[in-house]
Amino acid sequence: MGFALLPVLVSVLTIQYSAAQSFNCSSSDPSTCHALVGYITVNNTNLGAIQSLFSVKNLRSLLGANNLPLNTKRSYAIPAQQVIKVPINCLCNNNTGTSSGAPIYTVQPGDGLYHIAAEVFSRLLLFQQIAAANNIRDANLITIGDKLKIPLPCSCDEVDGQKVVHYAHMVKSGSSLGEIAQEFGTNEETLARINGIKADSDLKADQPIDVPLKACNSSISGDSFDFPLLVANGTYLFTANGCVKCMCDAANNWTLHCEPSQNKPSKWDTCPSMKCSTAAGCNRSTCSYAGFNNSTIMTTLVQDSSSCSNSVPLYSQVLPNLLEPRTHNEQHPLQAMMSQESIRIGTVFSSWSCLVSIYSSEMLVLPLKSYVDQHHD
Repeated sequence: MGFALLPVLVSVLTIQYSAAQSFNCSSSDPSTCHALVGYITVNNTNLGAIQSLFSVKNLRSLLGANNLPLNTKRSYAIPAQQVIKVPINCLCNNNTGTSSGAPIYTVQPGDGLYHIAAEVFSRLLLFQQIAAANNIRDANLITIGDKLKIPLPCSCDEVDGQKVVHYAHMVKSGSSLGEIAQEFGTNEETLARINGIKADSDLKADQPIDVPLKACNSSISGDSFDFPLLVANGTYLFTANGCVKCMCDAANNWTLHCEPSQNKPSKWDTCPSMKCSTAAGCNRSTCSYAGFNNSTIMTTLVQDSSSCSNSVPLYSQVLPNLLEPRTHNEQHPLQAMMSQESIRIGTVFSSWSCLVSIYSSEMLVLPLKSYVDQHHD
């Protein structure tokens, strides 16, 4: 084996470094979670190369973190300077969070710790952190072929009492706390507090900042193997040994949507069924994924009364009123209903082929489709 010299000479035996690129993790006991890092591609590359660099086990994990279609190939081209979200396992210990188990980097000819940190991993960490994680006392010399642990920054902390997905976002030159907060749906005060900074002037370009991403609400049981299952907005992931796909979309009322996947399970011969009965109408129950154990995928019925808003009159209440005679100048109940933009057509008139109004002595027939086209929001 040969040796690779560090491009910038570091002649220290005991390496001291700033913790500026470490994320706080206040748990007193070691804890683990899933997190994301924002990798900025140095050169033109592809998904397969990024998967290998970060030791991501399944390509679908990388696809889900970036909301790419499942049929996307490893050869999918990624241009230089593109941000790719990479999922990592995070370990919190001694008030600091770092990636656990992966990535593992194999030293190549011509490599140095600075090159690996700044150029290969795009400044997500400092070379001193690589040295410390691998007990390298002399950072001038590393051995070609060595396997190095790459301690990427992460956290598992709750933020303002909520479980979140922590994302290592690389700060761009000229960025402000307000811009970053707006981009990721958080606020300046939270960003400043969890990163220990006071003003925009404390932001350092080309260094990661801890950004808490809101996760969708779920029905995951506390005794499930994947509790707490945290999925950030605009992403999806696979759980229950690959048998279940869960997606988070803020437009879906921040409610986690899970469904059976078509994947071959990683630890079972076949995927257990996800049995759950549903009911239609008011106070209907919807089937929600609740987790898994050694042999079972659990589901639970969640009450959903959103289709029965108190402000919406049901047809059983409307019909008697519709048949009451009206004077010429009196507004008919149906007309009043039609003027309410908030009316929910699917609930009130879902079983009607047309709307019939008796107004004075005239019969007014309004096709349902036309009414829905004009008033449905």
